[in-house]
Amino acid sequence: MISVIPNPLSVKELEGNFEFADGIKVSGAFGGAKRYFCDVLADCSIKSDQGKDFVFVCDPALGEEEYKLTVTPEKASVFASSEAGAFYGAQTFRLASELDTDKKSIACTEIHDKPRFRHRGFMFDVARHFFDKEYIKKTLDMMSILKLNTFHWHLSDDQGWRIEIKKYPLLTEKGTTRGSTAINSVGWSEHKEARINKPYGEGKFYTQEDIREVVEYAAERHINIIPEIDMPGHLAAAIACYPELSCTGKQIEVSDRWGVIDVIGCCGKQAIYKFVENVIDELVELFPYEYIHIGGDEVPKDQWKICPDCQAKISKLGLKDENELQGDFNNFVLAYLKSKNRKMIGWNEILDASTLSDETVVQWWCGEYKENGVEKWLEKGNNIVISYAPFVYMDHMYCMKDLPLFYKHSPETLGLDNKYFSQVLGMEAPVWTEYIRDTVKLEFNIYPRLQALSEICWSAENRKDFADFEKRLAVNVKLLDAKGINHAPKECYDCSSDEGRERQSVGWDLWAEDPYYEVKNFSKIQPSDS
Repeated sequence: MISVIPNPLSVKELEGNFEFADGIKVSGAFGGAKRYFCDVLADCSIKSDQGKDFVFVCDPALGEEEYKLTVTPEKASVFASSEAGAFYGAQTFRLASELDTDKKSIACTEIHDKPRFRHRGFMFDVARHFFDKEYIKKTLDMMSILKLNTFHWHLSDDQGWRIEIKKYPLLTEKGTTRGSTAINSVGWSEHKEARINKPYGEGKFYTQEDIREVVEYAAERHINIIPEIDMPGHLAAAIACYPELSCTGKQIEVSDRWGVIDVIGCCGKQAIYKFVENVIDELVELFPYEYIHIGGDEVPKDQWKICPDCQAKISKLGLKDENELQGDFNNFVLAYLKSKNRKMIGWNEILDASTLSDETVVQWWCGEYKENGVEKWLEKGNNIVISYAPFVYMDHMYCMKDLPLFYKHSPETLGLDNKYFSQVLGMEAPVWTEYIRDTVKLEFNIYPRLQALSEICWSAENRKDFADFEKRLAVNVKLLDAKGINHAPKECYDCSSDEGRERQSVGWDLWAEDPYYEVKNFSKIQPSDS
């Protein structure tokens, strides 16, 4: 039985096993897939003249990421039309063999497989808490095994700037570091949360060389990286370095508060536009993928309402309100990205402006789609990515969003009219790290959700069944254990038991009081600083 995740489009079990204790002789097409395959299976050698045959075959009739894997006792063959398809076929073989008890055999089978969505994404917030490039690579490795192909890298926010921009050295000299870190949300409105009262973030950023290294590493695994620089909101860390970017021009510090901060870029002054151009100039040299994410979410506009520069621009352009000013800013960024042969993605609040260009991709994370402008956006023929927070926010505890609920995330479950399905580029799940300070909790929160994410993004809707997924997951966690990855056990991730439902009833209160509650009580590995 093949227990791989994500579930393939079709699986036919055959008699016997493909035994490769004496090695594998790799041949055929697709040099990149062959090299990767030989790197991850130590017994492989492209030049080997011994062992069982493993052949990559070019089949132009198959789609871009489609593959067929045929395994008989004598030979294993991957059929594909591209390096990506060949890579995914090899990954299926790799995963099936690594889940075998002796890792030297695989059950004979015929698999035909292709993804439902072309955008299969995981978003990682490294602005609030930083994770170094080696850990990013470890995450990319797991993504590649699970056939996730888009890494959305949230590199800036109010509480920290994490990417070197040579034109603006203060961003990494000062913008990385905040004065303290809140560890829960009790007393937030009075700024009295429990805190770690020491600076956080000094030196915690990626150099441009780091970025290039990670981008190359991802490309070898057929993962595209989308950088996000949030604008014009969530910009306090940058404004702390360059106050002229704000409406008041006053000196502030990098924010030590979670949530929405009423410090935003001034879209009435030229400074923010020049800043954006200069930052984009450096981003496009580092990130070759066609998309760049501008955030655009949670932009409180009270300052714009009293800012003479913003009001003057609204009047000059004949805009009806501050939302339209943000729309004008978004269109400026879009036009500049187009001049650099790039496309723009933003969170769905960018739809608050009716002037938003149709060339934008909208990432739907909040609000009912019939009420927040997403349906009207789709009616115009435009595209979206779905990351609906009530289902797939990985930073929330399982008692707030358990794995069975996460697994249901789909256009069908969200009530999207099927006439819009072709406009859904794909789905993505974020992990926001305000309350995730270490890899112990990070891994506990994202595994096994990452496995579920791979299946809801890749597998056809009629191939999804949670009970079957859970059976395969029970086998797949052996791989997590072998890699030393912390993961949530069933008694935590499935809240269908009486104890689980009781936790769900107070889940938000538990999270407010102690976001580390579950990892402390259900994890084999304890966090070091919580």
